[in-house]
Amino acid sequence: MTANSQRQRFSKMLKILREHFQLAMVIILCSCAIIAIAPFAVARALSREWLLAILDSGIVMGMVVILVLALRTGRVRLASIVLSMFYTTAGVTMVHLKSDTLIYWIYPISIANFFILPARYAGTINLCALLALTPLTNHFKESLEFFELLVTLLLVNVFAWVFSWRTEDQRQQLQQQATIDPLTGIGNRRKLSQFLETQVIDQTAVFSGAVILVDLDHFKEINDTYGHDQGDAVLQKVANIIHGRLRANNDEVYRYGGEEFLLLLHNTTLADAIQVAESLRLEIAQTFKEQTPSLTASFGCAQHHPKETWNHWIKRADQALYQAKDSGRNCVQPPLAERYATE
Repeated sequence: MTANSQRQRFSKMLKILREHFQLAMVIILCSCAIIAIAPFAVARALSREWLLAILDSGIVMGMVVILVLALRTGRVRLASIVLSMFYTTAGVTMVHLKSDTLIYWIYPISIANFFILPARYAGTINLCALLALTPLTNHFKESLEFFELLVTLLLVNVFAWVFSWRTEDQRQQLQQQATIDPLTGIGNRRKLSQFLETQVIDQTAVFSGAVILVDLDHFKEINDTYGHDQGDAVLQKVANIIHGRLRANNDEVYRYGGEEFLLLLHNTTLADAIQVAESLRLEIAQTFKEQTPSLTASFGCAQHHPKETWNHWIKRADQALYQAKDSGRNCVQPPLAERYATE
């Protein structure tokens, strides 16, 4: 791998971490835990505290496994839940073994849970941890000392829950504003980019599916003749037509440009994508046939090839769309090299 490709890979990683807070927190927490706990494992092994050394080593290895799980599979929510339950359980276990010095690790553990999980999940896990600590009353010289410890832990959790809940609500609002097209209510190009880039850092994920690019024919004339309000109404209606044809939890539609839409069809062959596009072409033409203004659309389809980059895949669909325009518009075209294979 060249130095230039390494820099590109690193810049893509940084972009993903900036846009995917939860993944960033999983990476940071796992990395910090590995760096912070590994020396304790070595020190306890040298001090012949074998049980604690084994537990520390187990925590480090568990963090490595969870980190790899998050990066390789992209299942960040699952990795976050496993990570939280893992280090919380490990922390409570360590406190039971040596409560006098390790009890204070519960504070950063409690706060960390609110960084990587929704407030309700983090609060539930932390409440279970607090209940698991109650048998330690006899380990303290004075029961009041342990009671004060539990109260402060409870207060930390309450404050962290309020902060997490508020932050999560604001983040969702900002995410919606940044990734949802306000006119049509569907995902915008930024949301599409986030989806494609989070599949895999080098954009070579194994994906079984097809993409359809839709361009509304002579749309500029509609804006020039009937005004932008009428043009906006046309875009909204087309978006509703396309969205009504999608399979729930399997297909996605994005506003790709001013009058362009992109459909991402999972587990779909090129022949099936062409059928979907032809069906949409007919419905759009029929819907606007008796209306003013009338409207047709052109379609370009492409199936994802193994090891193909996302950029090249969409570029092939874009080339097919231009072929549809050159063929007189109001038609569906696959990539030129694959046209005869579908006939």
